[in-house]
Amino acid sequence: MTESIAEPALSPATNPSDRISAGWTEHARWAFSLFLFGIGAKFWLIHRWGSPLPYLDQWPGEAINLFVPFLQHRLSPGSFFEPHNEHRILFTRLCDICLLLLNNQWDARLEMVFNACVHSAAVAGFGWVAASMMGRRSWPLIWCVLALDLALPFAWENTLWGFQSQFYFLLLFSVLSIWLLGSAEPLSRRWWLGVIALLASLFTMASGFLAAVAAGAMSLLFWLKNRERPRHLITFAVCVVIAVAGLCLKPNIPEHKIFQAHSPADFLTSLGKNLAWPWVLLPLYAPVNLFPAVALAWMSLRSHSEPSPAERLLLGVGLWVALQCLAVAYSRGAGGANPAWRYMDVFSFLAIVDALAIVLLLRDHRHRLACRPLWHAGFAVWALGCLSGLLFLGNLCLKQYIPEFAVDQADQLKSSRAFIATGDVAALQHKSPNARIVPNVDAVVWLLRHPALHGIFPACLREPLQVAGTNTNTAFVPNGWHLDRPDPASEISWGSYTGTGAATRGRFESQPIQPASLPFLEIPVAGDLGQSGLSLELVELSTGRAIPVQPAQTPGGKWINACAKSPSGAFKIVAEDNSDAGWFAFKAPREMGRLSYWALRISGAWECFVLAGGGLLALNLILLFAARPRGVEAN
Repeated sequence: MTESIAEPALSPATNPSDRISAGWTEHARWAFSLFLFGIGAKFWLIHRWGSPLPYLDQWPGEAINLFVPFLQHRLSPGSFFEPHNEHRILFTRLCDICLLLLNNQWDARLEMVFNACVHSAAVAGFGWVAASMMGRRSWPLIWCVLALDLALPFAWENTLWGFQSQFYFLLLFSVLSIWLLGSAEPLSRRWWLGVIALLASLFTMASGFLAAVAAGAMSLLFWLKNRERPRHLITFAVCVVIAVAGLCLKPNIPEHKIFQAHSPADFLTSLGKNLAWPWVLLPLYAPVNLFPAVALAWMSLRSHSEPSPAERLLLGVGLWVALQCLAVAYSRGAGGANPAWRYMDVFSFLAIVDALAIVLLLRDHRHRLACRPLWHAGFAVWALGCLSGLLFLGNLCLKQYIPEFAVDQADQLKSSRAFIATGDVAALQHKSPNARIVPNVDAVVWLLRHPALHGIFPACLREPLQVAGTNTNTAFVPNGWHLDRPDPASEISWGSYTGTGAATRGRFESQPIQPASLPFLEIPVAGDLGQSGLSLELVELSTGRAIPVQPAQTPGGKWINACAKSPSGAFKIVAEDNSDAGWFAFKAPREMGRLSYWALRISGAWECFVLAGGGLLALNLILLFAARPRGVEAN
């Protein structure tokens, strides 16, 4: 008989109203509120710090190995399975190609927005599964724990590097397979879905096979615990085969051996830091950090009864995260290194498993907890340590690492645009490696000059449309601005701040500009545009229709990108300054894809998603505590 994810039998000390199973609509409301809140928080980070400029591994991983062969019609189906370093990132490549085809432009910010949706959906789905096993009354705690996981920027690399979707697919397929294989009868439909998810995890990252190891180990443990149920051996055998296949698929990269742990001390130090997450600088904190999950595993395996579905899920996911910590300690543990930020979306499930393990211990095993005040004190110590560690990591990211990353990206954009505008390699040679899109100068030149890539560059890197003025008055002169930081000589603009300051009045009208190939235009503006007497328009030559260009806020002494729909045919730019107190400047438009535009707009509306998620959360809380449980007298 196929096992369901129904809740385990009630213990005598359990409050029945806490164990009422909710319908799928109620779980969907909670999961959707979590999804909205999570993407809102991620959109804030993308809006504040994200850039459409591809970063580091995106250039070899996407441009060289994927987009150039695709654009030159050399990309075969087998190319999607080829290694990227130690990994086979099938799903990342498929998504990248689909976004490129839909947008007709390569845009890292679009990839970030897509990835944020994938991650938030995966975490919200985990919350749905966990709550369906633990009871609807557990949703408030589950929601808070998972909301912290999505909102805090400790894994900022995955959020702000468009190429990192493989971490989210690893999480999605691994947790999905552990849940399905741990809760379904072998050879049932749900069990086969788990096997498919397990196979899919092999094509996310090199450590994808560890989901099979975790699921297989759990099956073996449950068989050893209850040998009257040999069904676990079927799952164990399938997991062994898939784990071996995953090991065989993993390529060997000799030059990456320098990143591996070189001694047992290196390995143990790095492992301790991984297991101590979020206190990744304190490897000796690992035993305290693992205390709730280890306690649940001990209670579950020592119990004479069959583990509940919730216990199977948490123990399986906890084992999987521990195996990921082991793998990272081995492959990236040189010198006892701290874990990179990109691994923390996986490591954060240590805290999630621990928090939910505490709930199960206090609810299902409390009759077995001797000296309960000591257990409560231990759980409180863990909670305080986890929260303080999360604050430490979040502060470190927002105050140091993310601003440094943003500076590097700004420098890379500046040097790349200077080279594209001038063709002078000196614009790259005299920059630090961090100020180039890839460290090697020759590789940068090859990438920025490649004709196939020129047609798909993001708007910020694309060559602007050709603009030339027709007027001869003194307004809107080249580089007529009063900026906080002067532009480099390679950047061309027109502005109404002249020798007489902001008092200059006049009109700029460009010569005809050929139609854009993409549906939107990005136009950098500065100054007081948006105030009375200042206007910037795109005027269609065939119809005379004027499309206003307005920034989201008054730019002041810095450049802000304003977006407008591309005119349907040839057009001209018309700028007017009829103000004695205001001025503004603009640069030539750059073409922007449709999805790029909407990714910019959607990430800029992050408050709406956060408020919608919070509002739906409030509704869920009201319905949860006001509703009378069906078939059970309210306490």
